Amino acid sequence: MTGGGDVVAMAEVRTGRGERIAVGVISAVAAVVWGWAVGSRALQPYYAAAVHSMSHDATAFFFAGFDPAGVVTVDKPPLAFWMQALGVAVFGFHPWAIALVQVVEGVAAVLVLHRVVRRWAGARTALLAAALFALTPIVAAINRDNLPDTLLLLLLLLAAYCVTRAIDDARWLVGAGVFVGLGFLTKMLAAWIVLPGLALAFFVAAPGSRGRRLAWLGLAGAVTLAVSLSWPVVVTVWPGAKPFVGSTTDGSVWQLAFGYNGLTRLVGGTTGIGGGYSATAGAALGGVAGPLRLFDAEVGGQIAWLLPLAVVSLVVAACRARGAAPRTKAGWVLWGGWLIAGAAVFSFTGGIFHAYYTAELAPAIAALAAAGLVTAASWSRGRARFVLPAAVAGTAVLAYVLLDRTPDWLPWLRYTVAALALLAVVAALVRATRVAAVIGLVAVVAGPAAFVADTAVRPKSVLESADPAAGPPSTAALHTIVGANTGAGAAAGYVRFIDSAYRLGAGQRQVLAFAQASPAEITLAVEGGTYGADPFLLNTDARVAPLGGYLGFDPAPPAAELPQWVAAGKLRFVLLPQVFVDIARAGAKQTTATAADAGELTRRVRWEARNCRPVPPARIGPDAATAGVLFDCGVSP
Repeated sequence: MTGGGDVVAMAEVRTGRGERIAVGVISAVAAVVWGWAVGSRALQPYYAAAVHSMSHDATAFFFAGFDPAGVVTVDKPPLAFWMQALGVAVFGFHPWAIALVQVVEGVAAVLVLHRVVRRWAGARTALLAAALFALTPIVAAINRDNLPDTLLLLLLLLAAYCVTRAIDDARWLVGAGVFVGLGFLTKMLAAWIVLPGLALAFFVAAPGSRGRRLAWLGLAGAVTLAVSLSWPVVVTVWPGAKPFVGSTTDGSVWQLAFGYNGLTRLVGGTTGIGGGYSATAGAALGGVAGPLRLFDAEVGGQIAWLLPLAVVSLVVAACRARGAAPRTKAGWVLWGGWLIAGAAVFSFTGGIFHAYYTAELAPAIAALAAAGLVTAASWSRGRARFVLPAAVAGTAVLAYVLLDRTPDWLPWLRYTVAALALLAVVAALVRATRVAAVIGLVAVVAGPAAFVADTAVRPKSVLESADPAAGPPSTAALHTIVGANTGAGAAAGYVRFIDSAYRLGAGQRQVLAFAQASPAEITLAVEGGTYGADPFLLNTDARVAPLGGYLGFDPAPPAAELPQWVAAGKLRFVLLPQVFVDIARAGAKQTTATAADAGELTRRVRWEARNCRPVPPARIGPDAATAGVLFDCGVSP
């Protein structure tokens, strides 16, 4: 690779006008792609509805409450949704206001990545890394959605920037701890995945004795822990009423952090949304756990395009590390540690796993791949001159395989990639290294760039927004999970139920108006998960709440508390999707893969069917039957 002194010199050159223009162009293109048709896209309704509630109620805002009635929280900490709620406070509640926040955060991540890589490997590598990051399909997908992963990437990149500054001034390491802690408040343990890379980069490159470096790392670790646990501690000791912590069995924020969003993700289990869902989701949404998961049909097209080039770059750097300057070595350790730790976690996670989690790998892959292409000129001697052709060839072969999985989508593209890769290999072998690098770059980015462009221009359904992905659409995995949780016969109906989460139909309006005529603390409760409550919360300010949280499995409330809720005037009307009424009337013993998981949902539905009276649709309105079955729990059946 480039000599250590040269890298440091390049990194410290003042940013020129041409570089500023290039960074601006990359950022502008990213903003256009991620913000295209910003007002008409479907977002994840679960989080969008929560942001609506948070923008209207202080308690919901602090706790990341899903509903304004304070029944249950979402399954993530609040920081990303605080940012989105602030956007709503400025522009009013519109899906585009939430999406705009995501675009701003995504563009900020591009700019921060450029600065981090520039300090390590110079302007050319930094510009290329920023471009490759923007062209990563799964990055485009999450930045066009409303998931917390967009803010998580920005915060982790800010932590990486602090580490690169800490090589010269150790006090910056405290800032890295703050940003990783804020990452925890965005997506909990996912933020800690990068800690080995950040810590090792500082340890191998910072000046001073080993003891001094360990002391600074200890201080930064304490800061990380303090910031990470600040919100959970406040939630735990909160003296007044608070929403039930969603996706847990006991309402504990610690179970959310280290159970549902921790061990349950890594190894599976029955915390919150339980083992049956966990096993189904892990296999259907991210493929079978193992060393090849990042290349499988569910994940490969989202993140794997540049992995061969990134890995080859890292291996070459490791072989040539002797004599490298501290800052150069720190960069390779930082990005290499980030990639290795993240790839290991995402490859072998045995619980709930979504392909979009791998967006966390995108900065490391972009930085390493860019460094490999930019420094390829130094590989032109001896046996090393075969490294670039091999890396480009391997990356192009992978691109061909990924594109061949959707043979009817741009069928010419895979052959173009193969032809360009062959030209790049020939150019490299005749030592036209720069030509090889340019043609090779086009060959390896053509596929992901096409996926990104398709993601920008193709409308997506609400069902797709529940599990964002780039490129040619596929909802087969979600249909598999829905079928596992409702039974194959009800799956199609429940999928339609999910896909209508943004539309408040005439029947739903009539049901809501009927319920509002009778005062109760909760105007209308909805069984069957948050998707049934989403239309009401996204289109009205009514106090509508889901019973049971996200998928209806949580004890929020347990069935045993429903009589007290009714007696206290907290609850009167409950709306059930027809599919759950049919299950209750059929006397089904379970509604999911395992009875333990769906026990509370089953008990609530049975109690409602036995103790509440169905309201005849004719009393509600002409379209009321389309909304489901409304039960009046204030009148005995």
